[in-house]
Amino acid sequence: MEEAAESSVLAIDLGGTRIRAAHISPDLTVSHRVAALTNDEAGVDAVVSRICEIAAEVLGAARAAGLPEPIGVGISAPGPLDRERGIVIEAPNLAGWRDVPLASRVADHVKLPTFLERDTNVAAQCEWRYGAARGSRDAIYITVSTGIGGGIIADGRPLFGADGTAGEVGHITVELDGPLCGDGQPGHVEAIASGTGIARAAREVLAAGGAPRLAASLAGAEPDARSVSEAADAGDPACLAILDHAWEALGALGASLVNLLNPEVIVLGGGIAVHRPEVIERFRDGIARRAFEASARRVRVAMAKHGDDVSLIGSLPIVIDRIHRSAAARSATGGVPAGDPAPLQRRTTT
Repeated sequence: MEEAAESSVLAIDLGGTRIRAAHISPDLTVSHRVAALTNDEAGVDAVVSRICEIAAEVLGAARAAGLPEPIGVGISAPGPLDRERGIVIEAPNLAGWRDVPLASRVADHVKLPTFLERDTNVAAQCEWRYGAARGSRDAIYITVSTGIGGGIIADGRPLFGADGTAGEVGHITVELDGPLCGDGQPGHVEAIASGTGIARAAREVLAAGGAPRLAASLAGAEPDARSVSEAADAGDPACLAILDHAWEALGALGASLVNLLNPEVIVLGGGIAVHRPEVIERFRDGIARRAFEASARRVRVAMAKHGDDVSLIGSLPIVIDRIHRSAAARSATGGVPAGDPAPLQRRTTT
């Protein structure tokens, strides 16, 4: 596997707002970045075409610069999805995305092996292989942003689950009679502590005539997590209460995960976690108050090392492993493809 350690990949991150692509070198250098607005309202075919175009643009720029040829393409995308067949089953934040064979369409365009993985699993791979969770055998990555998602490493192996949905930590119930989540169920942590949940709570307060500082700052615009945070920092009591409720919900999530999975480390990422320094302390406090004492003492809570690049860099080990495992499977079956075998094995390359 020494050959794998020297391989480069083309990474693509498909998000609800923007698409990003870059060349990822073995030393984790992210180069020739290209980004474009997703504009999902234009339709699935238009978005897929845009993905193919920026992938080809990155590939051409990398070749012109003399960088190593990527051995494959990794696509980070919201789930649920079929990672083995490369199909986006349904993307809640992308209009009309149902059963889209994204990996094969990109592969046909760039003429490289292409693999699809859920965005939070890609991020978890990045931080486990190269970041704040490196060296651990049991780790959890949580992103706190517009939504809340996660990826799980259990006993040195990524945990995918029977349907590939393991790690959907944002849909853990932390409040039985809490607000409805985007999936229609009450009390999920995402409905309380995500950017979407914080904005919803602010709209309810404003409708009741509260949050005067926030109302004055918005001047009729819709609230979001940033405006609520700014009003809270300016002393708005209602906004302070919204954030306090959100951070308490995150602490309850952390304690539940510690009791359930007994991880060595939990890594926090995402825009809200990064920009609100109190989040990590409240998360630790929730674990200390609510989780089993021994497990709470053991777990280390850390901020993500690679920031927004987790969803790009994480494609490096995923593509390498899947290409080499597929090759091994073909060799073992006399050249007949045998699908995507066992889950990813931990590597120690940097």
